[in-house]
Amino acid sequence: MELLPRQEGAIANPMISKRNCFIYHDESGIVAASGVFIVGLLFVKERGALYHKISSIRRSYRFKEEMHFTDISNPKATKVCCEVLEAVLKEPIWFRGYVFDNDKIDLNYFGTQIKKARYTAYNFFTKETLRIFTKDTENAVVYTDDKSRAVRDNFVFYVKDSINKNSGSVRNVIKHLQPIDSKDDDIMQVTDLIIGSINNKVTGNKHPLKVAVMQVVEPEFNKKVCYWYWNFTK
Repeated sequence: MELLPRQEGAIANPMISKRNCFIYHDESGIVAASGVFIVGLLFVKERGALYHKISSIRRSYRFKEEMHFTDISNPKATKVCCEVLEAVLKEPIWFRGYVFDNDKIDLNYFGTQIKKARYTAYNFFTKETLRIFTKDTENAVVYTDDKSRAVRDNFVFYVKDSINKNSGSVRNVIKHLQPIDSKDDDIMQVTDLIIGSINNKVTGNKHPLKVAVMQVVEPEFNKKVCYWYWNFTK
C-alpha cells in the first residue's frame, strides 16, 4: 500500500516545529465497516493555554458534559463546542489526518478472522498515519483515545516500537504513548470535534447542529487542519 495526497490540504510542513510536542490521536468511523474511517492527529506545543481557555468556556456555560461530535444534540452543547473550537484554533496547534474509503479496504490483507483483521487494520493505519506525520518529530508524547477492545492486542508497543525502529536515525520519535479516557481530557475531546467535523464535511451530513460545529473548523481546512484521502494501490 502507498498513498497519494489529494484535495483538502497539500501542506507538507506545519507552521511551527514538530519537535518535542504532544500528539492527540483519535478516529472517526469503524475500519472496514460502512462509509469512511478517519485517523487524525492533533499536534500541540503548549497545553496550558488550551486547558485554561476550555475550562473558562465550560464554567461560563456551566457545561460539564463530554464534548463529543456524535452526541451533539442541543443548542447549548453546540454553542460550547463552537466557542471551544474558535478559541483553540487561534492557538499554535495543527491537525493532520487521513480519510479511508471503507469500500476500498480489503480485510483479507490483514487476516482471515474478520474481528481480528479489523483491529490489525486499525493498528496498521494508525501506525502509518503517525509515521508519515512525525518525520520531523523527536521525543513526542502521544495520547490515544482509550478503546475497549474485543481483542487484546499490542497496539501501544506495536505503534511506538515500529515508528521508533524505522525512523532512520537513533532518535526516538515517540517518547511515550499512552491510552487515556477522552472523558477526562478536554484536548482529546477537541481532537474528536475536529475529526467529527471532517467526517461531516466528507459525508455531507446535514444535521444543523453538527454542521454549525463543522463550519467553525472549515475555514482552517488546508491551513491548520489538513487531511488527505488514502490512495489504495496493490
